[in-house]
Amino acid sequence: MTRDSRFVLILLAVAMVLFFFGLGDMALTDPDETFYAQTAREMINAGEWITPTIFGSPQFEKPVFYYWLVAASYGVFGINEFAARFPSALFGIAGVIGVYFLGRLFFSPLCGFFSGLILATCVQYIVLSRACVTDMVLAVFILFCLLFFLLGWTTGKRAHYLISSVMAALAVMTKGPIGLFIPGAVVILYVIFSRQWKGLRSIPAGWCVLVFLAVCLPWYLAVTRVHGSAFIGEFFGFQNVTRFLKPEHRIGISPFYYIPVIIGGFFPWSLFLPLGAWALYKEREGACRVKAHRAFFVIWFLAVFLFFSVSRTKLVTYIFPLFPVMAVVTGRFWERFAKSGGEDRSLRRYMNISYYIFAVSGFLALAGIYLFVRHEYAQALAGVALTEAVFAVGLLLSLLLFLRGRKGLSFLSIVSAVMLLSVPLVRFVLPVIEEFESSKAVSCRVKELSTAAEAVGGESDTRRGIAFYTGRIDIEDIHSYREMNDFISRKGRVWGIVKRKHYDKLRSARPAEISKPVFQAGEKVVFTNRPFSMEQPGERS
Repeated sequence: MTRDSRFVLILLAVAMVLFFFGLGDMALTDPDETFYAQTAREMINAGEWITPTIFGSPQFEKPVFYYWLVAASYGVFGINEFAARFPSALFGIAGVIGVYFLGRLFFSPLCGFFSGLILATCVQYIVLSRACVTDMVLAVFILFCLLFFLLGWTTGKRAHYLISSVMAALAVMTKGPIGLFIPGAVVILYVIFSRQWKGLRSIPAGWCVLVFLAVCLPWYLAVTRVHGSAFIGEFFGFQNVTRFLKPEHRIGISPFYYIPVIIGGFFPWSLFLPLGAWALYKEREGACRVKAHRAFFVIWFLAVFLFFSVSRTKLVTYIFPLFPVMAVVTGRFWERFAKSGGEDRSLRRYMNISYYIFAVSGFLALAGIYLFVRHEYAQALAGVALTEAVFAVGLLLSLLLFLRGRKGLSFLSIVSAVMLLSVPLVRFVLPVIEEFESSKAVSCRVKELSTAAEAVGGESDTRRGIAFYTGRIDIEDIHSYREMNDFISRKGRVWGIVKRKHYDKLRSARPAEISKPVFQAGEKVVFTNRPFSMEQPGERS
């Protein structure tokens, strides 16, 4: 077995444990996971493969490709949580392998191996590999687009450029123009700053454009033909232009919003990134197989970071396409340290500083998480304590090995600690979190108690989950206090699912018309507007 094969098999094993263990155990969370899961379900039920729909109506928030992936997964595994998340987990594995080959291309197989392990074990990568959202798929397509561009750039093989074009087109089919803008900006700026003009001759530009259009243009033409200006205005106008120019959420106004996102999302490796980047900057140019590699890394980082920092609408997942390049930079740092015999004093000093900051920050983070959970999810405290104990033991072992000069084992101890903590996290923590972040329990209760003729309503952020778990697309929006009042004033029985604080306000104003809580899970309450008994729906008069 070759070294490449061994490294890839180990990375596959690590990624499969992290991304697939208990993947379907936790209910889908509101509002994002249920949005994509419900849209794919409605497309299947309606036999509609061009127009994404939710609540029976067209929605143009994202292009269609991710819904196709989820729908295909439903076809294989059935409509359930595992199937909804399967595409993200599968692409998560692909991303880890892609980063291995990226690190291998730039430096060495060992660098690729370290980079793959780093990517697989950072917080946000694990979360998005286990979530029914588009971000993982987009980031992996961008990664492979840039990887195959570099392969074409270094080998001159035209086939690599064509594959790169396919990846860009699929990124555009996943999340729109940003799928072309990010890799396109990186490539153009890299060519300009590296001044490798001769390399342009090897790019079959015409064929690349044709391949790109052949992959993504048919769907855009088809959906525009069906919906015309409604699609163009909503998708291109609002979802891409307006959201860039105007904030959609209250958070994220600060231009420094993504700095703590990187620190937390790339943890536990984020503390090694700053000095790892500096060590890479100081490294001699000939150590890399790709010319002007520093320019490529910097451009990739800044193209994503600055674009989304300037954007008025910000979400923590937007800069996720940064993670592969950060993994390679950090992987190179660890590779050089593991292979060095201590001769490079600067490198040793950089790693010592980074590691001790990491160790202190790790224990502080454990304390902070414990305090947060005690306040927000007290029922999960025992599970969190067990999970943190597992990581703390791994951290202590890693520190001991680091102090004894066992560099590679120190690194692997961190990786192992992250893998092991997934067991208590999935088994003891996530089931408690589910009650607060999912509508499954309350929705299933309403499904048991209601009849098809009785209206069901929910707030905007839980309405999608209610639709998914009740199997109904006629869930009414009762987000505002006025809508709740109008809803309960109807002559027939209605069922509502709202946050506890909103229910208390409503019942204090109209105690005679609203039942006591029929059921409660987390902070969500099921109520009805008529006297209620625990008879089965078919037995009620």
